[in-house]
Amino acid sequence: MADTLPGTIAGRIDFFTQRLTAWAADPAAIGLTAPQIAELQTRLVAAGNAHSTVLATRQLAKNQTALQNAAMTELLDQGTGMIATIKAFADLSANPISVYAAAEIDPPEERAGPLPPPEAATDLSTELLNSGAVRVSWKGTIANGTFYDVYRELGGETGFILIGSSAMRRFDDVTVPAGTTRAMYYTVTRRDALTSGESEPTLIRFGVQAPVPGGTVTLGLAA
Repeated sequence: MADTLPGTIAGRIDFFTQRLTAWAADPAAIGLTAPQIAELQTRLVAAGNAHSTVLATRQLAKNQTALQNAAMTELLDQGTGMIATIKAFADLSANPISVYAAAEIDPPEERAGPLPPPEAATDLSTELLNSGAVRVSWKGTIANGTFYDVYRELGGETGFILIGSSAMRRFDDVTVPAGTTRAMYYTVTRRDALTSGESEPTLIRFGVQAPVPGGTVTLGLAA
């Protein structure tokens, strides 16, 4: 039956309307009876009327919705303009809170001030990784885009130099030259244009030999 009838309500009404005259001409020739034809005609009229009512109701609803939307647009234009006027008047008033109270409008929330400068990292420590890199770890926040600049001073170098930055609470230094005997690190915390002071430094010494099966291995010791 699904393969015979159209899929829409209007299509099904048209289907039976187009065939009613042919079926009524000689019902017995197609296995039907005159009462069935009469019943079909009655139901077809009822279905057509109901469908027409639905279509008319839908169109009316569309029209009413369009009128509602237009009315709401005009209301919001007028109302928001008046609220803006009240706020402007309150801003110029010696007592803006009383203006907002009289208008029964919530005053604007006070915006939080800018974030303070970030704090320096604490508890710096160093670890020699199997790859030969030095991992520097610390405690500190990474919220609000906070990151850390890492500075290093090697034995024989003059002063600390910036070797990289990290948005985590650790940094792996893979640029320690061969033959280095010690390295000292500190960090500076950054957030946007704000910076902290220098953290307390941490020191690692190299060149300690430890026995292992088949020979020795050089370890790094944090001072």
